[in-house]
Amino acid sequence: MLELTKACMAGLCFCPKKYILVMMTFFAIFNQYTMRICLHLAITVMTGDRNDTVSGVSIADEDHFDWDEYEQGIILSAFYWGYTLSHFASALVADRYSKHLLGVSVLITAVLTILTPLAIDIGGSWLLVLVRVLEGIGEGATFPVLSALIAHWIPASQRGFYGSFIFSGCQIGALIGGIGTGYFIEAHNTWRTTFYIWGVMAIIWYMVWLFIGFESPETHPYISEQERSELVAQLAESRKSAHSYPIPWRSILTSCPLWGLIAGQIGHDWGTYLIITDLPKYMKSILQISVSDNGLVTYTPFFSMWLFSIMGGWLCDMQIEKQCTSRTNARKFWTTLGSILPAFFMMAASYTGKDKVLVITYFALCVTFLGGFYPGVKVNTNDLSPNFAGVLMGMVNGIGAVTGIITPYLAGLLTPNQTLEEWRVVFWIAFAVLNITNVIFILFASGEIQPWNYPRQQQQS
Repeated sequence: MLELTKACMAGLCFCPKKYILVMMTFFAIFNQYTMRICLHLAITVMTGDRNDTVSGVSIADEDHFDWDEYEQGIILSAFYWGYTLSHFASALVADRYSKHLLGVSVLITAVLTILTPLAIDIGGSWLLVLVRVLEGIGEGATFPVLSALIAHWIPASQRGFYGSFIFSGCQIGALIGGIGTGYFIEAHNTWRTTFYIWGVMAIIWYMVWLFIGFESPETHPYISEQERSELVAQLAESRKSAHSYPIPWRSILTSCPLWGLIAGQIGHDWGTYLIITDLPKYMKSILQISVSDNGLVTYTPFFSMWLFSIMGGWLCDMQIEKQCTSRTNARKFWTTLGSILPAFFMMAASYTGKDKVLVITYFALCVTFLGGFYPGVKVNTNDLSPNFAGVLMGMVNGIGAVTGIITPYLAGLLTPNQTLEEWRVVFWIAFAVLNITNVIFILFASGEIQPWNYPRQQQQS
């Protein structure tokens, strides 16, 4: 078996290893998001009326649960309790153990996803909360590790495109996970199947990653000498060795560009988590949409978000390469697109009443333009410090993930009766957050490598 594996690896020598890394990390996020969001749609069926005709499925009585809006808010936010904490812990080792940390991150989430139905049977909502917290802990390492891998593999001039592509696994995962979950529930008349399917797919990814995932070109045993030398040369300037020195915490924590980036991340996460977590409930309560159609109308726009983020990443790199604008202004431009336009379309949707066509159209535009964050905020950690990209992403995404705790909990508190007027307040709050955080990003963000990226030089100066 080992000899066969080695032969397969050798047979892949013709394929540039950078592209393999990009695709495998893309599918890492894809799998994480299918497992993360499947509960968001499943819970609309699990907590529906036993005589509910809206969902379009006939769920067995024992699979129904009397969880009120407050309790559902706790369940949906529980994932982000562990997710936030895990970011900070994994950031400390993400740059050094990126291969194994990414693999374990996906594996933990996969196993717990498969065990979710059993946990609900045994302990109900509170054991489900515990499982979701543990899933969050498992998944929290993903983004810090991916930022480290991007810093190890992708030259600065290509990070807008490749970084956007890798992180766009979120959108495709949400798209396939949402539509697939709705289909599986309706096809099998149970919400249980979806947890098994997404969990098994993630375990398959993990088995492949064990053999073809590596931390850097220097450690890859099957990379060609030409590709290795080209990548090492392209990455040399930004990746001067920093690992023999302590992390420059004081410089990092007092960095205005970093705090500008954190503000931008908070805006992105607030808008995105509100859509991913709570929009299925809005579509069911306000528009009376069945579970399979709910998956389609809620998550299909993530495909256009994916296209927009990829196109934006390419255009952003072109803007910088052709010197149409500075790297800093390019990041600010795309982040602004990802803030102002989604905020506007979200509010427009809330003022169209129950007109299904207009509501779905406006939310689709809202989700699409959220893709502007990917060539803006999402790759900015690598701009500031390639040597400490994992540390920065742990901080940035970890703080931003707090919004994943707040938004479903807040939505549950503000919409006890699931009326349009109650939901409009939720969207007004999101409108304010998106715009205020964007202003902070514009004022303080930077696209340039910071002096503390090079601890050796800083010590000598």
